[in-house]
Amino acid sequence: MRTTIDLPNDLRQKLISESAARNQKGFSSIIVEALRNYFDLKGNGRKKAIHKLKGCLSEEEYLLELKRINEGRRNWRT
Repeated sequence: MRTTIDLPNDLRQKLISESAARNQKGFSSIIVEALRNYFDLKGNGRKKAIHKLKGCLSEEEYLLELKRINEGRRNWRT
């Protein structure tokens, strides 16, 4: 699927440089890679990080953070 996104000039230049370094004609594959990494980290990384903090937070703080995450997921537009 094709789409249009607005990028700051500095990021566009970095994309062009990176695609040239990879011998690629465009930078779509770099965008796809970045988005996959972002969503993988966002979905899995935060919850795992919070579970690791369980001993550092009070039980109340831990449960509030889990509630906030789960509520955000329920309200997420798809």
